[in-house]
Amino acid sequence: MDDWNDLRYFLAVARGGGLTHAASVLGVSPATVSRRIDAFEETLGLKLFIRRQTGYVLTTDGEHMHERALPVEQAMLTFGRQTQDAANVGRWSGHIRVACPELVAAHWITPRLSEFFMKYPRLRVELIVGLEQVNLSRRDADIAVRFVRPSKDEEGDYIGQALADLPFAAYRPALHALSEADWHALPHISWNERWSHLPMAKWLATAFPKQAPVFASNSLNLQYIGACAGLGVVVLPTSVGDDDSRLVRVEPDRLVTSRPLWLVFHRDLRSSERVLAMRNFLMSIFGN
Repeated sequence: MDDWNDLRYFLAVARGGGLTHAASVLGVSPATVSRRIDAFEETLGLKLFIRRQTGYVLTTDGEHMHERALPVEQAMLTFGRQTQDAANVGRWSGHIRVACPELVAAHWITPRLSEFFMKYPRLRVELIVGLEQVNLSRRDADIAVRFVRPSKDEEGDYIGQALADLPFAAYRPALHALSEADWHALPHISWNERWSHLPMAKWLATAFPKQAPVFASNSLNLQYIGACAGLGVVVLPTSVGDDDSRLVRVEPDRLVTSRPLWLVFHRDLRSSERVLAMRNFLMSIFGN
């Protein structure tokens, strides 16, 4: 085996369990992935996958190859990160990918990007939104803003810095003419089942024990839009809800919870000009 791409194709199929997902990740057709895997197996003289209608399953030889391939992948990714940044030293140029929750992207980062580009006109920014934690080791993103600090498993590879504590409160649509005590009569907006463990979702379940949410989403930004449109009670960061005249706090003196916001990036990129530029920008947004 003399081609790193053979391992890239192998790992993509192993992770996705089939050709379609691997093709999407690699930016090629499923037929190309199939041909590469067949050729890889022929070169090695090993059968790495069992082909089934439901997908590709690793054989015993495939599992052994997977264990050996992961350290090679990490070494190549580290080399790629360091090489890319070495080529751009002193130029503050390149492409920076930031993973963050949608609400953070919509209300904090995007409105201020013009300031970033004025200072770093040769940098390009890509925002990857969602609650799922991206894999920074596999370069799914260069830097992440998230509500979870690096775990013990991540601490060796990742650097984490506290950005801010975001206080959350409950709000109702201002268009409903209700007395302060009558907000429990309104419908409410919450998280879907997968995220029911979040403190915001737990508070809503306690406040509305006999009714299901009229609208549920894993996007806090969509919950915010729904509340502004009059759908019902929602829990939002106070810096979002307090600034919108379409919303009224249901318990003005009470916070539902406070969530720490973390900035996380891979240790290999601690000297990257791209990452340092975005890190400083993000910290300035949140007052650090």
